[in-house]
Amino acid sequence: MPIVNLNTFDELGDLANRHEWLLLDFWAPWCAPCKVMNPVLEQFSQLNPESAVVKVDVDQKHDLAAKFGVRAIPTLVLLRRDQFMGQETGSKSLKDLTKWIDGLKEKVSQLA
Repeated sequence: MPIVNLNTFDELGDLANRHEWLLLDFWAPWCAPCKVMNPVLEQFSQLNPESAVVKVDVDQKHDLAAKFGVRAIPTLVLLRRDQFMGQETGSKSLKDLTKWIDGLKEKVSQLA
């Protein structure tokens, strides 16, 4: 699935209804580490079409950033449908991003 730019909070609910996993990327256009994450998120999106990668511009969606307690960017939040699974701050390599997400997914499968 291509990366989605979130425009409204309602869109997040729609995406959660269509995708089991949502990776939210809280970013800003002026943030250099956020720009470093763009190609990593593109690669992740291509390799994981079952997950929706959702970009949230904190300058435009500060209410959503506050809801998730975002205090630094880039911040990544993993949701399973509408359930919070985990949060990480800072840029990551594709390997580290995949390892973090796979670890959270493994915890969910162990609980099931």
